[in-house]
Amino acid sequence: MQDCGSGDTRNVTQVSTSIAIVGCGPKGLYALDSLCQAVRGVPARQFDVHIFEPACFPGAGPIYDPAQPDVLLMNFPAYMIDAWTGGRGPSLLSWLKSAGVPYTAGAYVPRAWVGRYLNDCFDRVLETAPDNMRITLHPKTVTTLRQVTGAWQVSPGAVLVDEVLVTTGHQDWTRRTQASRTGTIASPFPIADALTSAAVPSGCAVSCKGFALTFLDTVLALTEGRGGVFCMAEQSYSYRPSGSEPALIAPFSRSGRPMRAKVDTDRFLPPQGHRLVQEHSRAFETTLAEATDVTFRDTIWPALLRIADAMLQQPEGMAADGFASWREQVFTAKRCRAEMLLGYEIAKGVAAPDSLWALGEIWRRCYPTIVGWISHRDLAADDAAFFREIAVEMERLAFGPPAQNIGKLLCLESIGLVSFDHLAGDLRSDVLIDATIPAAGCAALSVPFAGLLGSGHVSVGALGGLCVDTQAQALTDRGVTRGLSIIGRVTEGCVLGNDTLSRQLHDLPERWAARVTCPAPVPVWDHGELSA
Repeated sequence: MQDCGSGDTRNVTQVSTSIAIVGCGPKGLYALDSLCQAVRGVPARQFDVHIFEPACFPGAGPIYDPAQPDVLLMNFPAYMIDAWTGGRGPSLLSWLKSAGVPYTAGAYVPRAWVGRYLNDCFDRVLETAPDNMRITLHPKTVTTLRQVTGAWQVSPGAVLVDEVLVTTGHQDWTRRTQASRTGTIASPFPIADALTSAAVPSGCAVSCKGFALTFLDTVLALTEGRGGVFCMAEQSYSYRPSGSEPALIAPFSRSGRPMRAKVDTDRFLPPQGHRLVQEHSRAFETTLAEATDVTFRDTIWPALLRIADAMLQQPEGMAADGFASWREQVFTAKRCRAEMLLGYEIAKGVAAPDSLWALGEIWRRCYPTIVGWISHRDLAADDAAFFREIAVEMERLAFGPPAQNIGKLLCLESIGLVSFDHLAGDLRSDVLIDATIPAAGCAALSVPFAGLLGSGHVSVGALGGLCVDTQAQALTDRGVTRGLSIIGRVTEGCVLGNDTLSRQLHDLPERWAARVTCPAPVPVWDHGELSA
């Protein structure tokens, strides 16, 4: 593992190009690996690479912190996680097997184990870095990027480099527990620091702002993570408390709409139209590839609704009606409970799939095609607004938690440890936990993007994310910002699907690495001495 208190440096005789990678979670790891691959192709040139990552486990970052409790699981299966391209290193499954902790391909692995895997991949990249690359690790949080003539200054440290790549990801996960009033926790992360028994005493009443994946993490950390034990009989869970839990945990949100469970592949019963959806998915991809006048509102979304109906062999329009019923109402506790239970039973093969399941399934299947169509495209304002509305709901229907986590939540609600009766936020609690994460693209909330936005080095697109080109270079209305590149969550909208660990969905790290190792002239706006 990397020592978080010291640098790792490889000496070379000459340095011709200097590069900073700001943030080294998974996206930073992929960029560094891609850079190593590209540098091997230009052995006559020298590269000095500075990695700025404050977390003790580079490659993992705070999201996949290996120190977090094992009760916090991934929300996509193990077979989808591979930090390498071209088979140059072990996939997560093969790495786990070699570590003596094998999981099945469809298992939802603890995030802590994924963090250990990613950190090990980072160490492998360092160990195998080409001889013409020197890598220095700075265990620091970058607060300021300032463009000077022909270079960028990275602070703290005032390191001057030719190129900067920012891959800071979920900066909100690194918020410290800063109370605006007594009993307020600004973020449940990092779990070990934020959700202590002193901050959240046993027997207290807890209200949680937010009703998505972070809320589920909070609930499991405060129950199973404190020694409580879940047992399964048939399809239902029971719970044996440890006595260290809060007396009550109550979520609240604007809509009250929960997340649907992902299917349990060992138990789920595919619908009759399962094969038909594959044919429609291929037709959908062909339509987008060949059409010239496509919008999300008038072309893509109606096509997805039709495919969902065909998938269940039901009359056209039923998926549209089911989705309208889902999104047009504020959920009561009764409906919230019923929807979660139905989604759980569908996932476990107890209930027949419904239209909402079909929509979630087809959204996941067609997501790479949607990503390819949306990314780097200037949508009209009304089409962008419609896409944002749909995408928020599809997050709940397509990218929810493992079925087992929904089953555990329903169990805790049935015994009174969790309550859905305060979805409007009316509980007078002892502790308030903000279990939300700012929407992707909220770059103005974090450093160093606030300064870059203020000085005009970056711009925000129609879907709310920072604008970059197909080589990850920052864009403004005047063109490319020379020497500044961005990959990850803050570009969400300009680039879709940044939260995945997959290296197959995007090739921006490879494109960026190819550009900085073999740069070609591009139209730029040189900001000169402007300060960020």
